[in-house]
Order: sequence, then C-alpha cells, then structure tokens
Amino acid sequence: MKRVLAIVAIILGVAILAGGIASIALGRSNAADVTNDLKQEKISLAVFEDNAPQDQVISSAAQARKAIDTLVEHRRGIAPTYSDLLNGERFDPTNPKQLTYAQAMNLQNALTSAVLAFGLTSVLTLYGALLIVAGIAFILLGFAFGWYPAAKRAETLVT
Repeated sequence: MKRVLAIVAIILGVAILAGGIASIALGRSNAADVTNDLKQEKISLAVFEDNAPQDQVISSAAQARKAIDTLVEHRRGIAPTYSDLLNGERFDPTNPKQLTYAQAMNLQNALTSAVLAFGLTSVLTLYGALLIVAGIAFILLGFAFGWYPAAKRAETLVT
C-alpha cells in the first residue's frame, strides 16, 4: 500500500511539474505576442520620452506605463475630463480637439491592455515556477517514502 501511495505521489508530482512548465511556456509565449503586437504598431518611445531614439518602439510594461502617464498628461492638457471636453454636447468627430482627445483615449486603452497583459504573463510565469517546485517536492517525497527504508528515514531525521 505504501508503494502505491508513493507511485500516486510521483505521478501527481509529474503532472504538477508538467503544469508548471506549461504555465511558464504559456506566459512567455503570451508576453512575446504582446511585445510583437506593440512592435507592429511602431509606437515610438520618442513620442513619450525625450532621449529615446526615434526607431525604439514600446516593447515592455514599464515603457507602456510611462507612455500612458505621458498620454494622460497631454490629454488633460486638452481638457481635464471627457465631460469637460464635450461641455454637455455630443461628440463631434469633425472637431479636431475632440478627435485628438478620443484618439489619445484609444491609445491609452490599448497601452493599458498591454500593461495588464504583461502583468498576467508575469503571474503565469511565477505560478509555473511555484508549480515546478511543488511537483519536484511531490516526486522527491514519493521516492523517499516509497523506496527509502523507514529505519533510514528515522535515522536521518535524528542526526
């Protein structure tokens, strides 16, 4: 019976380990997808950062966050809020001021989605690492209790 439980622990450990590896792979793959999407849009950091080269594009959560902060500052220079911009009227797409404000909001939302996506990929990677540690622990415990003699285990604990 002891061996059966040890085998179950080892199998469970292998499954947990595989889940951890899959989680890390998924997290890294999604991070690469988000980075590629941002690079395809070619949103230059030079628009948001004084010393950035013109050809350097946003490709990380930190850069996207900085761009968002700059966008918000510029957008609030046009109007403090969307309600203030419209001043009780309806949106007029022929009004350049309103159109610029709306475009800034759209870009801000897209960059915020990128920041959230990068955060999720980080969580997936951390979760995967924790699963790998747990899987290895299950495997080692399965081997220790299934094949390592009880007398030796007790002797090891005493010394």
